Amino acid sequence: MKKSIAWVGAMGLAWTLAQDGVGSVPWAVGGVQQPALLRVSELRSLLEPKGVRFNETGILGRYLLEVRFPQTANGLYLRMVSQNDTSYAVFDDLFINLAQVDLGIRTPVRVEGWANPVITIGPTVFKLGTARNPVNPYLGYMYLARKALIDRSDAPPYLAKLLDEDPKARRCLHELRVSDPAGTVYVAASRVWAEANLKAPYDKIPDFAKPAAFHVGAVQNGRIRLLLPNESASYASSLPNWEKARDRETLVLIKLSGRIVDLQAEYQVVVPPQGRSRALRCVP
Repeated sequence: MKKSIAWVGAMGLAWTLAQDGVGSVPWAVGGVQQPALLRVSELRSLLEPKGVRFNETGILGRYLLEVRFPQTANGLYLRMVSQNDTSYAVFDDLFINLAQVDLGIRTPVRVEGWANPVITIGPTVFKLGTARNPVNPYLGYMYLARKALIDRSDAPPYLAKLLDEDPKARRCLHELRVSDPAGTVYVAASRVWAEANLKAPYDKIPDFAKPAAFHVGAVQNGRIRLLLPNESASYASSLPNWEKARDRETLVLIKLSGRIVDLQAEYQVVVPPQGRSRALRCVP
């Protein structure tokens, strides 16, 4: 009987993850690309059968969607946008909220995968993104890494977006062989990036030193690809060694486990062979 129940439970989880998620919708303001949007109606169709409750509200002049999951004490608040009489929620806010809001549950929260991430909040498991309209969780994972590495949680990662728009910071492609399954998320960050982020004001784009290496990527075919400023890169063996590194271009490479515990993304420092990597190619 127990085996039968376990089999039914496993089949139920597999069926849940096999369902299509909520596809992302592009969003731009004044020609500037913004985080992806999720149709609120599709979110409700996906999550209300799982016992998730929704409430549209306004806080401090902002239009927000409150999402309250079963067995949690507090809800998540996602910004809402209206376009062509259709309501959307901002996708990145989900990841950011999970590292900001104490949900009041003991069950660890998980975010795993890239284009179709699987999210676990207490007993609720669901997938976002579809094959035709995948999500792009770059800024969401960027926030999780930023908070974990420098404990800066007061501002979202959009202030640091300038780094990604600097071609010199992303000119060289490095590739590392890894044994992790596809979709495992890696992050590389330099000391100069950390120092700039620690000084960054909340309300405006800071004057970052350039180039400042930072990249988030997911494993594909047993490899992780990183876009970095220089042909050669050196990596610290631990977070304390990275924090004390004299060379401000020294990188720390971390692998996110997917777990968010006590409002922090769980990670492991990874050191490439010989503590260095060389680019496959660089663009001028």
